[in-house]
Amino acid sequence: TGLGHIGKSMYEIVKKAKERGLFLGMTSQCIDGRVRLTVYESGRDLLELGVVPLENMIPEVALVKAMWALGNSQDNEEIKKIMLKNIASEISY
Repeated sequence: TGLGHIGKSMYEIVKKAKERGLFLGMTSQCIDGRVRLTVYESGRDLLELGVVPLENMIPEVALVKAMWALGNSQDNEEIKKIMLKNIASEISY
């Protein structure tokens, strides 16, 4: 599983990105499994900072989907809904 770690030195960058209104999603490069931000403190910190776990979507797909989502909405809640909606089997439940 992808436990969603980043160094605490990156937290300020994440905070500033959220303050600017950017959508932030977390993916994993694991072949099998989901992003699990609730397992360790660092993942829970990211959730509190507003990072959205993108299930088992691979980074390349998340990038293309985010470009499509941003082309269709500027509202982060709508972008989150789009990113978490399984459109073309990019997320397996």
